This record gives sequence, C-alpha cells and structure tokens, in this order.
Amino acid sequence: MTGLKPYAAVAALSLIIITALALGVQDVWGLDHLDRMITDQIADLRTPLLNEVMLVITALGDSRFLILVSIVTIGALLIARAWKEAGIFAGAFLLTPLIVKLIKSTVARPRPTVDLYGGVESFSFPSGHATNSALIYGALALLSMAVFKRLPGRLLAVAFASLAIMIALSRIYLGAHWPSDTLAGLALAALMLTAIAALTEGDRLPDAARHVPVALMIVTLAFPLYLFIALPHARELYTALQAQ
Repeated sequence: MTGLKPYAAVAALSLIIITALALGVQDVWGLDHLDRMITDQIADLRTPLLNEVMLVITALGDSRFLILVSIVTIGALLIARAWKEAGIFAGAFLLTPLIVKLIKSTVARPRPTVDLYGGVESFSFPSGHATNSALIYGALALLSMAVFKRLPGRLLAVAFASLAIMIALSRIYLGAHWPSDTLAGLALAALMLTAIAALTEGDRLPDAARHVPVALMIVTLAFPLYLFIALPHARELYTALQAQ
C-alpha cells in the first residue's frame, strides 16, 4: 500500500489540474483572459525558421505518426511475450483518445484558429496532440528507464519528456490550441501514465521490453518519410502562420 502513495499523489494532482482548468474554461475563474494574453504574445515570436521547426515538432504528435509509434511499441512487447504489459499499454493507448473526445464534446471550447479540423476535433479542450503525445512518448520513457539502466535510461526518459512538452508548446505556437488546452492534455497524460506505472510496478520490464531499442530505431527511421508526406499539408493547414 505504501508503494502506491506516490502514484496516488500524482494522480490526485493531475485530477486537480484538469478540474481547475475545466472550471476555468467554463468561466468560473479568469482563465480565458490569461489564455488570450499568452496567445497574443505568440505572434511576435514567429519567424519563418521557427515556423518550420514547430511544424516538424508538431508532426511528431500527429495521430497517424503516433499510431505507428504505438503499434511498434506494443509489437515489441508482444514479441517479447510480455502479454500483461502489452495489454496495459494498448488499453491506455486506446482509451485515452476516447476520453479526450468525450471531454472535447462536453466542454465544446472553440480553438484559437477556427476551421482547422472538423467534427469533435474542431473543439480545443483538451489538446489531443498534447495528451496522446505525452502518453505514448511517456510510455517509451518508462520502458527506456527499465531497459537502459542508470544514466542512459534517465537521459532517454528526459528526452521523451522534453519532446512531449515541445509538442505541447508547438500547438500553442501554431495557433491550434490555447495554453490551458495543452496543460490539461499533459495532466491527463500524466494521470494515465501513473496508472500504467502502478499496474506494471514489480513486473520484469527489462526482460519484457528488451526489443524496445529496435522499436525506437524503426520509429526514428520512419519519421523523415512521414515528415516528407505530412509537411506540405501542415504548411497549408496552420493558417495562423500565414497571418504574420
């Protein structure tokens, strides 16, 4: 029971953040003013070079690319016959986007830039990019720390965590989300990662995840090809970059 206390604390903090932000979106407190103040400052930061960098970063959180990353990750666990771990990771990867869509349709917050997407994705809170990226790359961080001991594992975990934060920031920069949308997404991902960590605590993850290095290599090699396909469309999609 003692070992579960840190997980419970992180889960509680994540829920508090999500709830506070959701209440702010509903005008219970002045979140909208804060969001708009931050968003208005972004336009002054945009440059052609930084635009391209942010388009590349946000592509790492595209749903199509994340599907590839999740399939490769779960595949590595299945090849290692880590049935329990593969099931837990797959369950989290499938459940989280459904939760995001449910919250989006319930809160129905407009995006900073309208007409980016259709259907439920036209709503802004929380950021699906931020949530799903932080979940999947966070899962890779957990596996990396299990496979690569000490410093290498920690460095990889920090790199994946930094990537998730950069993807969240790219969504604000591109005009796709309000700052609070991305913060809520990171908090929701933290909640799901806490559940994953608690459910797999004590498992032999180093053995179960021994094929993760191969999975990382496949993902790394696949990204340039995906970027070649996705980048032209992204330049047209994010119209906030064209209004400089």
